[in-house]
Amino acid sequence: MKKLLLLVVFLWGTTPLLAQSRYFNLNVDNDLFFVTDYFYSSGIFLQYGKEILTEENDSLRKFRLFELGQEIYTPSDRYTIDPQEYDYPYGGWTYLKISQQKEITTNKQFEVGLQLGVTGDWSLARWMQNTYHTNVLGLPENAWVDQVPAAIHFNIFGQYFYQKQVGKYLLYISQSYGSLGTQHTHLGSRMGLNIGNGNVFGLGANTLYNQRDGDAMYIGLNSSYVFHDYMIEGSLWNDNAPFIADNIPFRFEIEVGFALQSNRWKFLFLYKNRSRDNTLQPKESHHLMNITLSRFFD
Repeated sequence: MKKLLLLVVFLWGTTPLLAQSRYFNLNVDNDLFFVTDYFYSSGIFLQYGKEILTEENDSLRKFRLFELGQEIYTPSDRYTIDPQEYDYPYGGWTYLKISQQKEITTNKQFEVGLQLGVTGDWSLARWMQNTYHTNVLGLPENAWVDQVPAAIHFNIFGQYFYQKQVGKYLLYISQSYGSLGTQHTHLGSRMGLNIGNGNVFGLGANTLYNQRDGDAMYIGLNSSYVFHDYMIEGSLWNDNAPFIADNIPFRFEIEVGFALQSNRWKFLFLYKNRSRDNTLQPKESHHLMNITLSRFFD
């Protein structure tokens, strides 16, 4: 452990202070940090972004972003084979996301993109979760009875971002977003404060923004209205889902985070307290931790 800490400090201190035009993120959501393993149980996301450099005399920046992600959903009673005891459908969603971001002004940004992915056993979520549980945690396999059906999905989405410096160490951040698709259709809004000389999310949650050495805290609220959620209520077009629940449209997350950034690396820790997604869940909120490691390149 000491050797690992020394290596991190060495890399942190010996990297040159240069503006970077590309980044790679390893981004992980999980509730195991709170000794739970249910509902939105885990997510892993690989993200790559780059700035689009042109010869045009345009001071407004443009970015192209790619993400390969997988989300896993699990009932709280993971071992029973009786779906009547479930409070959440088993489900996996694996996708590729491609988007483009563009500055409107130096403190406003717009993003549009497309998600294309698969659910059910095509998502490999059952294999991923059970392999991890048996080989790493030494636990029995989860039942995965009556999971959401295998299907191909697409979502189109758009986002608008705004940020305003309201003090030397205080940054107001807002995000309005929406999606329309066969897997998820929703509208949402996120508001928060970034406190410190670094940044947690930056404009557009784009890791290439605000590349300043330092650290920062974040506190905010992310709320959304979900019109359709395939992972809970199945398809709008057929009744193929063997087990569904009633969707709760209005949802929110309380977020508290901390970020530490150098010119080449960034570490982000974000706690999320989520409200219920469906009416079968107990009324208690669900706790998650997000950990993100970012690496910047020339």
